[in-house]
Amino acid sequence: MRLRGARYPFLYSFLLAVWLACVPHAQAAQISPELERALAHRGAVADTAVLVRFTDALDLQPFATGDRQLRDNRLLLALQARAARNRARVQPLLDELGAERIRALWLINAVALTLPAQAVRQLLTHPGVARLDLDSFVQGGRSQRTPLSRSAAGVPPPVLLEASGPAIVPAQASQAVEWNLNALHVPELWAMGLRGRGVTVATLDTGADLAHPDLRAQWRGGRNSWFDPHGEEATPYDATGHGTQALGVLVGTAGTGVAPEARWIAARLYNGEGRASMSDIHLAFQWLLDPDGDAATLDAPDVVNASWSLAGRVTGACVMEFADDIQALRSAGIAVVFAAGNDGPRPATSNSPGNNPGVLSVGAADSDGTIARSTSRGPAACDGSPYPRLLAPGVAIRTTDLSHGGLASYTTVSGSSLAAPHASGVLALLAGAYPRASVAELEAAMLGSAQNAQAGEVPAARLPAPVDALAAFQALRAAQLNQTQRVPKP
Repeated sequence: MRLRGARYPFLYSFLLAVWLACVPHAQAAQISPELERALAHRGAVADTAVLVRFTDALDLQPFATGDRQLRDNRLLLALQARAARNRARVQPLLDELGAERIRALWLINAVALTLPAQAVRQLLTHPGVARLDLDSFVQGGRSQRTPLSRSAAGVPPPVLLEASGPAIVPAQASQAVEWNLNALHVPELWAMGLRGRGVTVATLDTGADLAHPDLRAQWRGGRNSWFDPHGEEATPYDATGHGTQALGVLVGTAGTGVAPEARWIAARLYNGEGRASMSDIHLAFQWLLDPDGDAATLDAPDVVNASWSLAGRVTGACVMEFADDIQALRSAGIAVVFAAGNDGPRPATSNSPGNNPGVLSVGAADSDGTIARSTSRGPAACDGSPYPRLLAPGVAIRTTDLSHGGLASYTTVSGSSLAAPHASGVLALLAGAYPRASVAELEAAMLGSAQNAQAGEVPAARLPAPVDALAAFQALRAAQLNQTQRVPKP
C-alpha cells in the first residue's frame, strides 16, 4: 500500500508543518498504549486496524430524554451530523495516507479504518483527531460449543417476517413458573397484566435461535430486528446458545421469561470464529439507536441486555472503550444492563464495561438470595463504587437452549450472564407499566428494591440484595404519583 505523499517526502512534511503552525492552540492527539505496542511489533507496511476518535464531540445533555413517551431522533441526527462534519475535516489526510476499509462510528464521533503501520502516527498531527486506539479483537464467551456458520451447521435460514401487530404469545396456563421468577416476585406483576406488552428489548450477544418455539413469536420481525456486523448471517442465528439462553430468561414463554410479551431484537457480536473487533461491537451499539437506518422512524429498543465482558483483559481493570456508546443510548432513553462477570469471589475482580461509571451491573444470586461464589466483586475499578450494583437469580437457571430446528429445548445454567436478563426483564415490565418514566427513574426503582444486604461493610464492598420486581414497581408507582402531585395546575 503506497502513501501518496511518499513520492515527495520532504515537500509533504514541509507543507504539513506549515499547515500545523497555522492552527492555533492545536492539542496533540493521544495514542493508546495498546496501539503503541502493536506498532512496535509490526513492519512499516503492515496493515493496522485503528479507531480514530475525533475532537469536538457532541454534548449529549441538551438531547437527554426525560419522558420516554416523547422520545425522538434529535440525538441521532445530531450525532450523525457532528461526526460527518468532523470526519470531513480529517478525510483529506486519510486519503493522503491511503486509509482503507473505513467504517463510520458516528455514535462515538469516530471512524474505524486500516492503515499501514508507518502512517498511523501521522494521524496524530491532525487537530481534528483526539485519540487513536487499536481496533483489537475480543474472544466471545466461554461456551464449550464450537461456533459454526448456519451453512456449516446445516441449518436453513428462517423466513424473514415483516413487523406486524402485537405478538401472539403461546398460552402459559399449563407451564410451571420457574423458582427464579417467583424469587423476583414477577408473577405478582403478571397478575396486574404487566408482561412487557408494548416494550422492545434487545440483546447484544452470540445471537438468537429464532426457531425456538418459546422465542419465535416475540421476535419483532422485519429488517430492523437483527444485526450481524460481520455480514455472515442475514437472519437471527446462534451457534453457541449463549444468547439464546439469555433471551429465554428475558422473554421466554414457557415459564422461563420475565417479560414474555415483550418484543425482542438482537445483534450478533461475534463472528463464526467466536471473535469480534472493537469496531464490530461499536457498530452493534450504533445499530441499536437506529435499527432500520431511517432517522424518520422510531424503532430503537427500550432495554438492552449485554451478558458479556471484555474477555482476555486483566480482571479488575477499567476499560472505558464503550462508555460513550452506553451514555449515548441512555441519553436517548434506552436502559442498558451488563453482566457483572464470573471472576469472584476475590475482591477487586470487576469487569468492563460493567464497571464503567453509572452502568447497571448485575451479579448472580442463588435460591437463598446469597451472592454466587463466582460473581465478580467490587470495588469497581473505574470509580471505586460498590460492584455489582444489583443481584438477580443466576444459579441453576432453567432457560431456552438451541432448538436444532424447532425443538422445545431447555438447559440449566449458572452465571451472571443469566442474572443480567432477569434485571433487564424487570426493567421491561416497569417500562411497560410507566412508559413516561425516564431511564434514571426506572433504574432508581430497581436499585431501591435491592437495598444493601451488608450495611456493616465499607461502602465499596457492600452487596445489594436481589432485585424485587414488586418492590421496584411499588417504588416507581409512588415516585410517579409524587411527581404528578408536584406538577402545578394551570
